[in-house]
Amino acid sequence: MDVTVNLRILSVQHRHHGLVEVERIVDSAEEIAARLRGVPGVEAVLPLTTCNRVEFIVDAPEGTSEQLVEAIADELDLPPAWDRYDADEAMQHLFRVCAGLESMVVGEREIAGQVRRALGEAQDAGLASPDLTLIVDEALRASRRVARETSLADAGRSVVSVALDLLGDQDFAAMRVLLVGTGAFAGASVAALRARGVTDIRVHSASGRGDSFALSHRLGLAQDLPDALRDVDVVVACRGTGVPAITGTDVAPDARLRILDLSLHSDVAPSVADLPGVEVISLATLQQTLSPSLSPDTTLAERIVAEGADELRAKLHRRVLDPAVVSLRETVLELVNDEVERLPAGRPLSHDDAARALRRLATRLLHVPSTRAKLAAAAGRTDEYLSAMAELYGIGGTDESLDRAECPVTGLGVDALADDRDEEERQGRAG
Repeated sequence: MDVTVNLRILSVQHRHHGLVEVERIVDSAEEIAARLRGVPGVEAVLPLTTCNRVEFIVDAPEGTSEQLVEAIADELDLPPAWDRYDADEAMQHLFRVCAGLESMVVGEREIAGQVRRALGEAQDAGLASPDLTLIVDEALRASRRVARETSLADAGRSVVSVALDLLGDQDFAAMRVLLVGTGAFAGASVAALRARGVTDIRVHSASGRGDSFALSHRLGLAQDLPDALRDVDVVVACRGTGVPAITGTDVAPDARLRILDLSLHSDVAPSVADLPGVEVISLATLQQTLSPSLSPDTTLAERIVAEGADELRAKLHRRVLDPAVVSLRETVLELVNDEVERLPAGRPLSHDDAARALRRLATRLLHVPSTRAKLAAAAGRTDEYLSAMAELYGIGGTDESLDRAECPVTGLGVDALADDRDEEERQGRAG
């Protein structure tokens, strides 16, 4: 039986659409997600927004992709040319995204945290379906394998770290850095700076969150932005509100500054880059600098992602059979309970009592398969029947791995049953 993955993904990302288009769609992400949730058949929608992509991860049945696109067409004056992924292709795309293989900085780990937070928020709001949760969890599991088994994420490789690379050879220990804003990149920026030996880091926040951020991250607090800009060498802007946090009037005319503008919505007014002593490194700068590269680690990551997707497919197949396995166990246990009720009461059971009960149970269990065998033979389907017997009962061959395997429903194996029997014998001797 083929298992169809009810997964659809609509994507706008830096490589195919450009950062300007990503920024435009980010502004309407919540409204788009709400419209998608209203499409008939949709079980869950997970919006994922980062500095270089917007993804709408949707649990929806086959044939709904066009409806999803149409449902949000009215939300945007100019709908984007969505990258669309369906079913198995969508699953593979999600695994690649979580592993950082689709990121601007290949292998970066920030994306996995962003996906995890998006899923957590959806779960808290009751907007994550069981199937979507399983698929995302498995994609995150594969991403952790990529982090463990490759060096793609070594040295904290991220958008922040690559931006710092563009500063060239620097005496980071002597560098004075101002963090403007406490947005999504702020914590990662502090970690990346400290990893390079920067100790003099201050934070300025117009929102009033600077005090708590400075305290929790052990930073200096800069109350006045123009004064702070006169006393630092590098600025990391990560506010991301859509309104410039640094304007031409904030920067002294003779300032010598290098500003890392790492928000999708630029935090730096265009006029700042025109000042003679100021260099602005933006996401667009990074995009021009970075290009996808193939390395042994990338190849290994691709293999890990493919293996993770294969494991998920196997889990989805097992889930389809779980109800049948449960029904089989319930049917057999009902027969067992019936035979237990027929055992003589009021006296110890003899060997003959047990043998008769087991023979009756065996006869009842074999009645349907035996009858089906006669019908199959009469219909000329003997080979099919023998194949089914071998598949279900292992008749006609031996596979020791099956004895070691666990039941997908109870989690018990044959060894566990043997342990139960040994325990009963010990209790009998003790009694």
